[in-house]
Amino acid sequence: MMRIEELLETRVDKTPEKPFVTFEDAAYTYAETAANAKRYANALASAGVGAGDRVALFLPNGPEFVFSMFANAYLDSVTAPSNPEYQPAELEHSLDLSAPEVLVTTPALLETARDAAAGTSVDRILLTEATDGYDSLPARAAEQPPTVEPHDGDAESIGLHMYTSGTTGPPKAVECQHENWTISAIDFQKRMGFTAADTLLTALPLFHANAQIYSTLGAAAAGAEVVIYERFSSSRWWEWCREHGVTEFNAMGSMLKMLDNVPETDADADNPVESVFSAGTPAELIEPFEARFDLRVVEGYSLTEDPLLMLNPTDPERRRIGSVGLPPAEKRIDVVDDDGEPVGTGEKGEIVQRCPALMAGYHGQPEKTAEAIEDGWFYTGDYGTIDEDGFLYFLDRKKDIVRRGGENISSYEVEGVIKSLDAVEEVAVIPSPDEFYTEVVKALVRTTEGREIDPAAIVEHCRGRLASFKLPRYVEFVEEFPYTPTGKVQKQRLREREREERPDHWDREANDLDG
Repeated sequence: MMRIEELLETRVDKTPEKPFVTFEDAAYTYAETAANAKRYANALASAGVGAGDRVALFLPNGPEFVFSMFANAYLDSVTAPSNPEYQPAELEHSLDLSAPEVLVTTPALLETARDAAAGTSVDRILLTEATDGYDSLPARAAEQPPTVEPHDGDAESIGLHMYTSGTTGPPKAVECQHENWTISAIDFQKRMGFTAADTLLTALPLFHANAQIYSTLGAAAAGAEVVIYERFSSSRWWEWCREHGVTEFNAMGSMLKMLDNVPETDADADNPVESVFSAGTPAELIEPFEARFDLRVVEGYSLTEDPLLMLNPTDPERRRIGSVGLPPAEKRIDVVDDDGEPVGTGEKGEIVQRCPALMAGYHGQPEKTAEAIEDGWFYTGDYGTIDEDGFLYFLDRKKDIVRRGGENISSYEVEGVIKSLDAVEEVAVIPSPDEFYTEVVKALVRTTEGREIDPAAIVEHCRGRLASFKLPRYVEFVEEFPYTPTGKVQKQRLREREREERPDHWDREANDLDG
Protein backbone atom coordinates (compact mmCIF):
# COMPACT_ATOMS: atom_id res chain seq x y z
CA MET A 1 0.00 0.00 0.00
CA MET A 2 1.20 3.49 -0.84
CA ARG A 3 0.75 7.00 0.54
CA ILE A 4 -0.05 10.00 -1.67
CA GLU A 5 3.39 11.62 -1.34
CA GLU A 6 5.06 8.24 -1.98
CA LEU A 7 3.30 8.05 -5.35
CA LEU A 8 4.76 11.46 -6.22
CA GLU A 9 8.21 10.51 -4.92
CA THR A 10 8.21 7.40 -7.09
CA ARG A 11 7.96 9.63 -10.15
CA VAL A 12 10.53 12.09 -8.84
CA ASP A 13 12.99 9.20 -8.58
CA LYS A 14 12.21 7.91 -12.07
CA THR A 15 11.45 10.98 -14.20
CA PRO A 16 12.16 14.16 -12.20
CA GLU A 17 12.22 16.50 -15.22
CA LYS A 18 9.06 15.12 -16.83
CA PRO A 19 6.18 17.65 -16.93
CA PHE A 20 3.58 16.78 -14.31
CA VAL A 21 1.02 19.55 -13.67
CA THR A 22 0.33 22.28 -16.22
CA PHE A 23 -1.95 25.25 -15.61
CA GLU A 24 -3.05 28.07 -17.88
CA ASP A 25 -0.08 30.24 -16.89
CA ALA A 26 2.40 27.86 -15.22
CA ALA A 27 3.84 24.36 -15.54
CA TYR A 28 5.77 22.15 -13.11
CA THR A 29 7.81 19.00 -13.48
CA TYR A 30 7.56 16.12 -11.01
CA ALA A 31 10.66 17.38 -9.20
CA GLU A 32 9.38 20.97 -9.08
CA THR A 33 6.00 19.84 -7.78
CA ALA A 34 7.59 17.81 -4.99
CA ALA A 35 9.99 20.62 -4.05
CA ASN A 36 7.20 23.19 -3.90
CA ALA A 37 5.01 20.83 -1.89
CA LYS A 38 7.80 20.29 0.65
CA ARG A 39 8.32 24.04 1.00
CA TYR A 40 4.56 24.42 1.52
CA ALA A 41 4.71 21.64 4.13
CA ASN A 42 7.41 23.46 6.06
CA ALA A 43 5.47 26.73 5.80
CA LEU A 44 2.34 25.05 7.17
CA ALA A 45 4.40 23.47 9.95
CA SER A 46 5.74 26.93 10.85
CA ALA A 47 2.10 28.04 11.14
CA GLY A 48 1.46 25.31 13.69
CA VAL A 49 0.20 22.45 11.51
CA GLY A 50 1.22 18.98 12.67
CA ALA A 51 0.40 15.35 11.95
CA GLY A 52 -3.33 14.67 12.04
CA ASP A 53 -4.30 18.35 11.96
CA ARG A 54 -6.84 19.40 9.38
CA VAL A 55 -6.02 22.17 6.88
CA ALA A 56 -9.02 23.72 5.13
CA LEU A 57 -8.49 24.62 1.47
CA PHE A 58 -10.91 27.20 0.09
CA LEU A 59 -9.25 27.53 -3.28
CA PRO A 60 -10.03 27.43 -7.01
CA ASN A 61 -8.06 25.14 -9.31
CA GLY A 62 -4.44 26.25 -9.35
CA PRO A 63 -0.90 25.41 -8.25
CA GLU A 64 -1.58 26.43 -4.64
CA PHE A 65 -4.20 23.70 -4.32
CA VAL A 66 -1.94 20.96 -5.71
CA PHE A 67 1.06 22.04 -3.63
CA SER A 68 -1.07 22.25 -0.48
CA MET A 69 -2.60 18.81 -1.03
CA PHE A 70 0.82 17.17 -1.40
CA ALA A 71 2.20 19.33 1.44
CA ASN A 72 -0.34 17.88 3.83
CA ALA A 73 0.67 14.40 2.71
CA TYR A 74 4.33 15.19 3.49
CA LEU A 75 3.28 16.52 6.92
CA ASP A 76 0.82 13.68 7.60
CA SER A 77 -1.81 16.36 8.13
CA VAL A 78 -5.26 16.23 6.54
CA THR A 79 -6.46 18.15 3.46
CA ALA A 80 -10.06 19.39 3.89
CA PRO A 81 -11.09 21.13 0.63
CA SER A 82 -14.31 23.09 0.13
CA ASN A 83 -16.01 24.49 -2.94
CA PRO A 84 -14.69 28.04 -3.60
CA GLU A 85 -18.23 29.03 -4.64
CA TYR A 86 -19.56 28.35 -1.14
CA GLN A 87 -21.35 31.11 0.70
CA PRO A 88 -20.33 31.74 4.33
CA ALA A 89 -22.96 29.45 5.89
CA GLU A 90 -21.99 26.56 3.60
CA LEU A 91 -18.29 26.97 4.30
CA GLU A 92 -18.98 27.29 8.01
CA HIS A 93 -20.72 23.88 7.93
CA SER A 94 -17.61 22.30 6.38
CA LEU A 95 -15.36 23.95 8.94
CA ASP A 96 -17.57 22.70 11.76
CA LEU A 97 -17.40 19.17 10.38
CA SER A 98 -13.59 19.00 10.18
CA ALA A 99 -12.51 21.53 12.84
CA PRO A 100 -9.34 22.84 11.11
CA GLU A 101 -7.17 25.48 12.76
CA VAL A 102 -5.64 26.74 9.49
CA LEU A 103 -7.56 27.82 6.39
CA VAL A 104 -5.91 28.61 3.03
CA THR A 105 -7.73 30.83 0.54
CA THR A 106 -7.32 33.69 -1.95
CA PRO A 107 -7.66 37.46 -1.41
CA ALA A 108 -10.81 37.40 -3.55
CA LEU A 109 -12.40 34.82 -1.24
CA LEU A 110 -11.12 36.31 2.00
CA GLU A 111 -14.34 38.05 3.01
CA THR A 112 -16.36 34.84 2.67
CA ALA A 113 -13.66 32.83 4.47
CA ARG A 114 -13.43 35.35 7.29
CA ASP A 115 -17.20 35.43 7.79
CA ALA A 116 -17.42 31.65 7.77
CA ALA A 117 -14.46 31.11 10.10
CA ALA A 118 -15.73 33.42 12.83
CA GLY A 119 -16.73 31.29 15.79
CA THR A 120 -15.23 28.08 14.34
CA SER A 121 -12.00 26.27 15.18
CA VAL A 122 -10.04 28.31 12.60
CA ASP A 123 -7.49 30.59 14.25
CA ARG A 124 -5.30 31.37 11.25
CA ILE A 125 -6.05 32.25 7.62
CA LEU A 126 -3.27 32.09 5.04
CA LEU A 127 -3.67 33.62 1.58
CA THR A 128 -2.22 32.91 -1.84
CA GLU A 129 -1.06 36.57 -1.84
CA ALA A 130 -0.37 38.73 1.22
CA THR A 131 -3.03 41.35 1.88
CA ASP A 132 -4.98 43.00 4.71
CA GLY A 133 -2.51 41.83 7.30
CA TYR A 134 -2.75 38.18 6.26
CA ASP A 135 0.38 36.20 5.39
CA SER A 136 0.99 34.64 1.99
CA LEU A 137 1.48 30.88 2.08
CA PRO A 138 3.52 30.86 -1.18
CA ALA A 139 5.76 33.64 0.20
CA ARG A 140 6.30 31.77 3.45
CA ALA A 141 6.99 28.61 1.46
CA ALA A 142 9.61 30.36 -0.70
CA GLU A 143 11.69 30.91 2.44
CA GLN A 144 11.62 27.21 3.38
CA PRO A 145 13.93 24.36 2.30
CA PRO A 146 12.67 21.71 -0.16
CA THR A 147 13.19 18.91 2.36
CA VAL A 148 10.89 17.57 5.06
CA GLU A 149 11.24 15.62 8.26
CA PRO A 150 9.94 12.04 8.28
CA HIS A 151 6.62 11.28 9.98
CA ASP A 152 5.00 8.21 11.52
CA GLY A 153 2.01 8.01 9.18
CA ASP A 154 1.29 5.04 6.94
CA ALA A 155 -1.01 4.21 4.04
CA GLU A 156 -3.94 3.78 6.42
CA SER A 157 -3.57 7.29 7.87
CA ILE A 158 -6.36 9.74 7.10
CA GLY A 159 -5.17 11.98 4.27
CA LEU A 160 -8.29 13.91 3.37
CA HIS A 161 -11.69 15.01 4.54
CA MET A 162 -13.90 15.06 1.46
CA TYR A 163 -17.41 16.43 1.78
CA THR A 164 -20.37 14.53 0.35
CA SER A 165 -22.34 16.31 -2.34
CA GLY A 166 -25.40 17.01 -0.20
CA THR A 167 -27.92 15.67 -2.72
CA THR A 168 -29.85 13.81 0.00
CA GLY A 169 -29.06 15.85 3.11
CA PRO A 170 -26.41 18.03 4.77
CA PRO A 171 -22.85 17.19 3.59
CA LYS A 172 -20.76 14.82 5.69
CA ALA A 173 -16.96 14.74 6.01
CA VAL A 174 -15.67 11.49 4.53
CA GLU A 175 -12.44 10.27 6.17
CA CYS A 176 -10.27 9.15 3.24
CA GLN A 177 -7.11 7.16 3.88
CA HIS A 178 -4.04 7.61 1.71
CA GLU A 179 -4.42 4.11 0.28
CA ASN A 180 -8.02 4.84 -0.75
CA TRP A 181 -6.69 7.48 -3.16
CA THR A 182 -3.55 5.69 -4.39
CA ILE A 183 -5.21 2.28 -4.92
CA SER A 184 -7.97 3.95 -6.92
CA ALA A 185 -5.58 6.11 -8.98
CA ILE A 186 -3.30 3.20 -9.89
CA ASP A 187 -6.25 0.96 -10.78
CA PHE A 188 -7.76 3.70 -12.98
CA GLN A 189 -4.45 4.25 -14.74
CA LYS A 190 -3.97 0.55 -15.43
CA ARG A 191 -7.49 -0.14 -16.68
CA MET A 192 -7.60 2.98 -18.85
CA GLY A 193 -4.14 2.13 -20.19
CA PHE A 194 -2.34 5.44 -19.58
CA THR A 195 1.41 5.60 -20.12
CA ALA A 196 4.03 8.30 -19.61
CA ALA A 197 3.36 9.38 -23.21
CA ASP A 198 -0.20 10.48 -22.38
CA THR A 199 -1.50 13.93 -21.46
CA LEU A 200 -4.63 14.17 -19.33
CA LEU A 201 -6.94 17.19 -19.12
CA THR A 202 -9.37 18.18 -16.40
CA ALA A 203 -11.46 21.23 -15.63
CA LEU A 204 -13.35 19.46 -12.88
CA PRO A 205 -12.80 21.11 -9.49
CA LEU A 206 -9.79 19.97 -7.47
CA PHE A 207 -11.91 19.92 -4.32
CA HIS A 208 -13.64 16.91 -5.95
CA ALA A 209 -12.31 13.34 -5.84
CA ASN A 210 -12.42 12.92 -9.62
CA ALA A 211 -9.82 15.61 -10.35
CA GLN A 212 -7.65 14.57 -7.43
CA ILE A 213 -7.65 10.81 -7.94
CA TYR A 214 -8.28 10.01 -11.58
CA SER A 215 -6.63 13.03 -13.21
CA THR A 216 -3.84 14.26 -10.88
CA LEU A 217 -2.84 11.03 -9.15
CA GLY A 218 -3.84 8.98 -12.18
CA ALA A 219 -1.29 10.93 -14.20
CA ALA A 220 1.32 10.39 -11.48
CA ALA A 221 0.64 6.66 -11.53
CA ALA A 222 1.58 6.60 -15.21
CA GLY A 223 4.30 9.26 -15.12
CA ALA A 224 2.08 11.31 -17.44
CA GLU A 225 1.22 15.02 -17.58
CA VAL A 226 -2.07 16.50 -16.39
CA VAL A 227 -3.36 19.83 -17.66
CA ILE A 228 -5.67 21.59 -15.20
CA TYR A 229 -7.98 24.48 -16.09
CA GLU A 230 -9.98 26.46 -13.56
CA ARG A 231 -13.35 25.77 -15.14
CA PHE A 232 -14.97 23.95 -18.05
CA SER A 233 -15.60 25.77 -21.34
CA SER A 234 -17.43 23.95 -24.11
CA SER A 235 -16.42 26.60 -26.67
CA ARG A 236 -12.66 26.28 -25.93
CA TRP A 237 -12.40 22.62 -24.96
CA TRP A 238 -11.13 21.21 -28.22
CA GLU A 239 -8.79 24.17 -28.64
CA TRP A 240 -7.23 23.24 -25.29
CA CYS A 241 -7.02 19.58 -26.30
CA ARG A 242 -5.16 20.44 -29.50
CA GLU A 243 -2.90 23.00 -27.79
CA HIS A 244 -1.70 20.53 -25.16
CA GLY A 245 -1.88 17.29 -27.15
CA VAL A 246 -4.47 15.87 -24.75
CA THR A 247 -5.09 12.14 -25.12
CA GLU A 248 -7.63 11.65 -22.27
CA PHE A 249 -10.07 13.73 -20.28
CA ASN A 250 -12.71 13.05 -17.65
CA ALA A 251 -16.31 14.21 -17.91
CA MET A 252 -19.20 14.33 -15.47
CA GLY A 253 -22.87 15.12 -15.71
CA SER A 254 -23.79 17.13 -18.78
CA MET A 255 -20.27 17.95 -20.04
CA LEU A 256 -20.44 15.64 -23.07
CA LYS A 257 -23.95 16.88 -23.84
CA MET A 258 -22.67 20.47 -23.76
CA LEU A 259 -19.78 19.57 -26.06
CA ASP A 260 -22.15 17.81 -28.43
CA ASN A 261 -24.38 20.89 -28.53
CA VAL A 262 -21.54 23.00 -29.93
CA PRO A 263 -22.23 23.49 -33.68
CA GLU A 264 -20.57 20.83 -35.82
CA THR A 265 -17.49 21.62 -37.93
CA ASP A 266 -15.37 19.66 -40.38
CA ALA A 267 -12.54 19.69 -37.80
CA ASP A 268 -14.47 17.93 -35.01
CA ALA A 269 -12.57 14.65 -35.44
CA ASP A 270 -9.26 16.46 -35.84
CA ASN A 271 -8.21 16.24 -32.21
CA PRO A 272 -5.63 14.15 -30.31
CA VAL A 273 -8.08 12.73 -27.73
CA GLU A 274 -8.24 8.96 -27.63
CA SER A 275 -10.46 8.28 -24.63
CA VAL A 276 -12.91 9.96 -22.27
CA PHE A 277 -13.90 8.67 -18.85
CA SER A 278 -17.50 9.68 -18.26
CA ALA A 279 -20.05 9.32 -15.48
CA GLY A 280 -23.70 10.18 -15.91
CA THR A 281 -23.75 10.51 -19.71
CA PRO A 282 -26.95 9.38 -21.50
CA ALA A 283 -26.37 6.05 -23.25
CA GLU A 284 -27.97 7.40 -26.45
CA LEU A 285 -25.24 10.05 -26.75
CA ILE A 286 -22.18 7.82 -26.48
CA GLU A 287 -21.84 6.28 -29.95
CA PRO A 288 -22.77 9.49 -31.87
CA PHE A 289 -20.28 11.42 -29.72
CA GLU A 290 -17.56 8.85 -30.41
CA ALA A 291 -18.20 8.98 -34.15
CA ARG A 292 -18.25 12.78 -34.30
CA PHE A 293 -15.03 13.33 -32.30
CA ASP A 294 -13.19 10.09 -33.20
CA LEU A 295 -12.56 8.81 -29.65
CA ARG A 296 -13.93 6.25 -27.23
CA VAL A 297 -16.09 6.93 -24.18
CA VAL A 298 -15.59 4.74 -21.12
CA GLU A 299 -18.45 4.72 -18.61
CA GLY A 300 -17.86 4.26 -14.91
CA TYR A 301 -19.23 4.64 -11.40
CA SER A 302 -17.73 5.48 -8.03
CA LEU A 303 -18.46 7.38 -4.84
CA THR A 304 -16.35 9.54 -2.56
CA GLU A 305 -16.78 6.89 0.13
CA ASP A 306 -15.44 4.19 -2.24
CA PRO A 307 -13.49 5.64 -5.17
CA LEU A 308 -12.27 2.30 -6.60
CA LEU A 309 -14.07 2.51 -9.93
CA MET A 310 -16.57 0.32 -11.67
CA LEU A 311 -15.43 0.69 -15.27
CA ASN A 312 -16.74 -0.48 -18.62
CA PRO A 313 -14.05 -2.36 -20.59
CA THR A 314 -12.07 -0.13 -22.93
CA ASP A 315 -12.37 -2.85 -25.61
CA PRO A 316 -15.41 -1.86 -27.75
CA GLU A 317 -16.19 -5.54 -28.32
CA ARG A 318 -16.53 -6.24 -24.58
CA ARG A 319 -18.23 -3.11 -23.28
CA ARG A 320 -21.96 -2.74 -22.74
CA ILE A 321 -23.20 0.76 -23.41
CA GLY A 322 -25.50 1.94 -20.65
CA SER A 323 -23.69 -0.15 -18.07
CA VAL A 324 -21.19 1.37 -15.62
CA GLY A 325 -19.07 -1.72 -16.10
CA LEU A 326 -17.26 -4.27 -14.02
CA PRO A 327 -15.43 -4.10 -10.69
CA PRO A 328 -11.68 -4.63 -10.41
CA ALA A 329 -10.43 -7.90 -8.93
CA GLU A 330 -10.06 -6.37 -5.45
CA LYS A 331 -13.70 -5.26 -5.28
CA ARG A 332 -16.93 -7.14 -4.63
CA ILE A 333 -20.35 -5.78 -5.52
CA ASP A 334 -23.89 -7.01 -5.04
CA VAL A 335 -27.46 -5.76 -5.30
CA VAL A 336 -29.70 -6.34 -2.29
CA ASP A 337 -33.32 -5.83 -1.21
CA ASP A 338 -34.54 -3.75 1.74
CA ASP A 339 -33.65 -6.60 4.11
CA GLY A 340 -30.08 -6.78 2.83
CA GLU A 341 -30.67 -10.02 0.94
CA PRO A 342 -29.22 -10.44 -2.58
CA VAL A 343 -31.75 -10.14 -5.39
CA GLY A 344 -31.81 -12.22 -8.57
CA THR A 345 -29.91 -11.50 -11.78
CA GLY A 346 -31.37 -8.45 -13.50
CA GLU A 347 -33.55 -7.53 -10.53
CA LYS A 348 -33.44 -4.06 -8.99
CA GLY A 349 -31.98 -3.46 -5.55
CA GLU A 350 -29.52 -1.31 -3.62
CA ILE A 351 -25.91 -1.45 -4.77
CA VAL A 352 -23.54 -2.60 -2.01
CA GLN A 353 -19.74 -2.67 -2.30
CA ARG A 354 -16.77 -4.09 -0.43
CA CYS A 355 -13.17 -3.19 -1.25
CA PRO A 356 -9.81 -1.99 0.16
CA ALA A 357 -10.49 1.61 -0.89
CA LEU A 358 -13.51 2.03 1.38
CA MET A 359 -13.56 5.13 3.59
CA ALA A 360 -12.60 4.95 7.25
CA GLY A 361 -15.94 6.56 8.12
CA TYR A 362 -17.77 9.88 8.42
CA HIS A 363 -15.73 12.16 10.66
CA GLY A 364 -17.38 12.72 14.02
CA GLN A 365 -20.54 10.88 12.96
CA PRO A 366 -20.22 7.24 14.05
CA GLU A 367 -23.97 6.72 13.77
CA LYS A 368 -23.92 7.75 10.09
CA THR A 369 -20.94 5.45 9.50
CA ALA A 370 -22.80 2.55 11.12
CA GLU A 371 -25.82 3.23 8.90
CA ALA A 372 -23.67 3.11 5.76
CA ILE A 373 -21.32 0.20 6.51
CA GLU A 374 -22.51 -3.20 7.71
CA ASP A 375 -20.17 -6.20 8.02
CA GLY A 376 -17.67 -4.43 5.75
CA TRP A 377 -20.26 -3.73 3.03
CA PHE A 378 -20.94 -0.13 2.04
CA TYR A 379 -24.59 0.61 1.29
CA THR A 380 -24.44 3.17 -1.51
CA GLY A 381 -28.01 4.47 -1.43
CA ASP A 382 -28.16 3.80 -5.19
CA TYR A 383 -30.45 1.42 -7.07
CA GLY A 384 -28.98 -0.84 -9.72
CA THR A 385 -29.07 -4.22 -11.42
CA ILE A 386 -26.38 -6.77 -12.30
CA ASP A 387 -26.66 -8.84 -15.47
CA GLU A 388 -25.63 -12.45 -16.03
CA ASP A 389 -22.04 -11.44 -16.85
CA GLY A 390 -21.54 -9.23 -13.81
CA PHE A 391 -22.04 -5.84 -15.51
CA LEU A 392 -23.58 -3.25 -13.20
CA TYR A 393 -26.34 -0.88 -14.35
CA PHE A 394 -27.01 2.25 -12.31
CA LEU A 395 -30.71 3.08 -12.05
CA ASP A 396 -31.11 5.95 -9.60
CA ARG A 397 -30.49 7.31 -6.14
CA LYS A 398 -32.94 5.58 -3.80
CA LYS A 399 -34.21 8.95 -2.67
CA ASP A 400 -34.71 10.11 -6.26
CA ILE A 401 -37.14 7.33 -7.22
CA VAL A 402 -40.63 8.53 -8.20
CA ARG A 403 -43.21 6.26 -6.58
CA ARG A 404 -46.30 6.47 -8.81
CA GLY A 405 -48.94 4.22 -7.34
CA GLY A 406 -47.36 0.78 -7.19
CA GLU A 407 -44.61 1.61 -9.70
CA ASN A 408 -41.09 2.81 -8.87
CA ILE A 409 -39.82 5.05 -11.66
CA SER A 410 -36.14 5.87 -12.14
CA SER A 411 -35.65 9.60 -12.54
CA TYR A 412 -32.25 8.81 -14.10
CA GLU A 413 -33.90 6.76 -16.86
CA VAL A 414 -36.43 9.47 -17.72
CA GLU A 415 -33.72 12.13 -17.64
CA GLY A 416 -31.59 10.12 -20.05
CA VAL A 417 -34.39 10.03 -22.63
CA ILE A 418 -35.13 13.75 -22.33
CA LYS A 419 -31.43 14.68 -22.42
CA SER A 420 -31.11 13.04 -25.83
CA LEU A 421 -33.09 15.96 -27.30
CA ASP A 422 -30.79 18.53 -28.93
CA ALA A 423 -32.78 21.42 -27.48
CA VAL A 424 -32.32 20.19 -23.90
CA GLU A 425 -29.19 21.26 -22.02
CA GLU A 426 -30.08 19.87 -18.58
CA VAL A 427 -33.04 18.13 -16.97
CA ALA A 428 -34.05 17.04 -13.49
CA VAL A 429 -36.90 14.62 -12.89
CA ILE A 430 -38.57 14.76 -9.49
CA PRO A 431 -41.79 13.51 -7.89
CA SER A 432 -44.74 15.90 -7.78
CA PRO A 433 -47.42 15.23 -5.12
CA ASP A 434 -50.62 13.69 -6.47
CA GLU A 435 -53.87 12.88 -4.66
CA PHE A 436 -54.53 9.67 -6.63
CA TYR A 437 -51.04 8.23 -7.34
CA THR A 438 -49.26 9.85 -4.35
CA GLU A 439 -46.49 10.96 -6.76
CA VAL A 440 -46.26 11.60 -10.50
CA VAL A 441 -43.33 12.41 -12.76
CA LYS A 442 -42.30 16.02 -13.23
CA ALA A 443 -39.48 17.15 -15.55
CA LEU A 444 -37.70 20.45 -14.96
CA VAL A 445 -35.93 21.43 -18.16
CA ARG A 446 -33.23 23.95 -19.03
CA THR A 447 -33.02 24.42 -22.79
CA THR A 448 -29.88 24.84 -24.85
CA GLU A 449 -29.03 28.50 -25.41
CA GLY A 450 -30.90 29.85 -28.41
CA ARG A 451 -33.20 26.83 -28.64
CA GLU A 452 -36.84 26.31 -27.72
CA ILE A 453 -38.97 23.20 -27.43
CA ASP A 454 -42.63 22.65 -26.76
CA PRO A 455 -43.42 20.60 -23.65
CA ALA A 456 -45.72 18.39 -25.71
CA ALA A 457 -42.73 17.55 -27.94
CA ILE A 458 -40.81 16.39 -24.86
CA VAL A 459 -43.62 14.03 -23.88
CA GLU A 460 -43.97 12.71 -27.44
CA HIS A 461 -40.23 12.07 -27.54
CA CYS A 462 -40.58 9.99 -24.38
CA ARG A 463 -43.58 8.07 -25.71
CA GLY A 464 -42.38 4.85 -27.30
CA ARG A 465 -39.09 5.08 -25.42
CA LEU A 466 -40.66 4.79 -21.97
CA ALA A 467 -43.63 2.92 -20.55
CA SER A 468 -46.73 5.10 -20.36
CA PHE A 469 -46.64 5.35 -16.56
CA LYS A 470 -43.11 6.85 -16.78
CA LEU A 471 -44.13 9.73 -19.06
CA PRO A 472 -43.78 13.18 -17.46
CA ARG A 473 -47.12 14.45 -16.19
CA TYR A 474 -45.69 17.93 -15.69
CA VAL A 475 -42.99 19.95 -17.48
CA GLU A 476 -41.50 23.15 -16.13
CA PHE A 477 -38.85 25.23 -17.90
CA VAL A 478 -36.18 26.79 -15.66
CA GLU A 479 -33.37 29.25 -16.23
CA GLU A 480 -31.00 27.60 -13.75
CA PHE A 481 -30.78 24.70 -11.31
CA PRO A 482 -29.44 24.65 -7.77
CA TYR A 483 -26.23 22.62 -7.83
CA THR A 484 -24.18 20.79 -5.23
CA PRO A 485 -20.45 21.62 -4.92
CA THR A 486 -19.68 18.76 -7.29
CA GLY A 487 -22.01 20.00 -10.02
CA LYS A 488 -24.96 17.68 -9.38
CA VAL A 489 -28.48 19.05 -9.42
CA GLN A 490 -29.66 19.51 -5.85
CA LYS A 491 -32.87 17.53 -6.13
CA GLN A 492 -33.62 17.76 -2.44
CA ARG A 493 -34.16 21.50 -2.85
CA LEU A 494 -36.28 20.94 -5.96
CA ARG A 495 -38.45 18.40 -4.12
CA GLU A 496 -38.92 20.80 -1.20
CA ARG A 497 -39.84 23.60 -3.61
CA GLU A 498 -42.36 21.32 -5.35
CA ARG A 499 -44.03 20.32 -2.07
CA GLU A 500 -44.06 23.74 -0.47
CA GLU A 501 -44.52 26.19 -3.36
CA ARG A 502 -46.31 24.10 -6.01
CA PRO A 503 -44.85 26.17 -8.88
CA ASP A 504 -46.68 26.58 -12.18
CA HIS A 505 -46.00 23.99 -14.86
CA TRP A 506 -47.36 22.55 -18.08
CA ASP A 507 -49.77 19.64 -17.45
CA ARG A 508 -49.91 16.76 -19.92
CA GLU A 509 -53.44 15.72 -18.92
CA ALA A 510 -54.79 19.26 -19.05
CA ASN A 511 -53.52 19.44 -22.63
CA ASP A 512 -55.25 16.20 -23.69
CA LEU A 513 -51.96 14.30 -24.03
CA ASP A 514 -52.77 11.66 -21.42
CA GLY A 515 -50.72 8.57 -22.10
